[in-house]
Amino acid sequence: MNTIIGLDIGGTKTAILEGDYDAAILQRIEIPTQASDPFTVTFERICAQVDAALKTARDAGRSVDAVSVSIGGPLKIEEGIILAPPHLPNWVDVPLKALLQQRYGLPVFVEHDGNAGALAEYYFGAAQGTRNAIFLTAGTGLGGGFILDGRLYRGTTDTAGEVGHIRLSEEGPVEYGKAGSWEAFCSGAGMVKLAHRLYPGYWPQTLTTRELVTAANAGDEAARQVIRRSGEYLGRGLAILVDTLNPEVIVLGSLGGALGDLFLDPARQVVRDECLSQPAAACRIAPAALGARIGDVAALVAAISAQRNKIKSGTPPPNHDDGVTMSNSTIAVTTQFSNALADSVRVQTSLIQIADVIEASAQAIVGALQQGRKVIVCGNGGSAAQAQHLAGELVGKYGPVRKALPSIALTADSGIVTCIANDFGYDQLFSRQVEAYAQSGDIVIGITTSGKSPNVLKALETGRQKGAVTIAMTGERGLVGSQADCVVAVPSGSTARIQEAHAFIVHYWCDAVDAAFPA
Repeated sequence: MNTIIGLDIGGTKTAILEGDYDAAILQRIEIPTQASDPFTVTFERICAQVDAALKTARDAGRSVDAVSVSIGGPLKIEEGIILAPPHLPNWVDVPLKALLQQRYGLPVFVEHDGNAGALAEYYFGAAQGTRNAIFLTAGTGLGGGFILDGRLYRGTTDTAGEVGHIRLSEEGPVEYGKAGSWEAFCSGAGMVKLAHRLYPGYWPQTLTTRELVTAANAGDEAARQVIRRSGEYLGRGLAILVDTLNPEVIVLGSLGGALGDLFLDPARQVVRDECLSQPAAACRIAPAALGARIGDVAALVAAISAQRNKIKSGTPPPNHDDGVTMSNSTIAVTTQFSNALADSVRVQTSLIQIADVIEASAQAIVGALQQGRKVIVCGNGGSAAQAQHLAGELVGKYGPVRKALPSIALTADSGIVTCIANDFGYDQLFSRQVEAYAQSGDIVIGITTSGKSPNVLKALETGRQKGAVTIAMTGERGLVGSQADCVVAVPSGSTARIQEAHAFIVHYWCDAVDAAFPA
């Protein structure tokens, strides 16, 4: 299983986690950031936890193949250089990407936390199915991420989304180095300052954002009035974005979920009052559908995005238009089922990218069968089931009854399987059978979601030596250490999604065979 180490680095806390390419979290630890410490001290503290996470992953047999970082700006995203974010004052011109690559020898992907949040909600949350979406972090600080026409928009200097710097008033609390900034009214830190400003002496100077939110949700009227006032300022900023960018949805992170309508309803009212009616009516204002998970998913999403878009570290910002039109029933839903279904639809739809390869493999199978050759197929686990499924459809029938066609699944005979595994080793399980059965012009199909199953790779190698046409079905990483005449690489890093797509491809092959051998 291939996984990602994710870092969600904030001003007050940092989460170190391991997750897969569907954003499932496998392990997680949270530590205080202690932003007042020198960078080197904080970095070593974070790396100690990364070291532990890597060991746990490897002990469990998982392969970590990337590090993904979500962190507040400003920063140079491609270079992964942190440029003194307000809440990390000692992180000045820090080459974080280079330091992590040097330490771990893995690809490292760094993203602004506003952009990462936007991508997380775009792929897995409330912005699914949209083309124009805005995400606001609304946490310790206030940053944003823009998805415009299905693309992540970073701007000329990677500072698109630094909306917290917008001045909403000549006077007000000071955040982001500016009195009356949007962050000063609507971030967690800004809310605390607003509370002291509106009700001097009511709260202790040690008041935290968590305490203020808890008091508001418990019914403390002073706290609720602070949140309402903050919500009104939130609406003023949102009105600028709605009129300027005409989004379908604006998604609010941490405070949006923690405070809900108490915070968002005043903002919605201001948007209705101040915006042009058409863009206001077209825009939903919603809390993050990922809820408390958003920081974790955002920590993984830079690597997920890179994998989905087949980019390498250091290339220009990708096009995040996945080409999927979602039905209304899948938009802004939060259930695990709906998220999995949406991702499955995305992967199935992405097969259009490799349609020529799928068609070529189908025609190779049809051509061999028309010449009286046979199809030999193998795989492990779920891929073994796929192998037997294909053989069954060819020897038996798929659609209408037609002539039986020769096919062998190398996993089906338990006597042969256990004999070879016992006498020769599991890595020769399939190659030994290919040596026995394959003839020139036959088809040898090896199914491996990871692309690196030794026994499947050996089977493909032996098939080529015997003069067979070899076809590999795998995931987006392709084959490791072997070649095939045709490699059908599903554009996904998820085993589940790859196997679902493999089932579709097997069925397409069967469609092609039935068309060539009418009943």
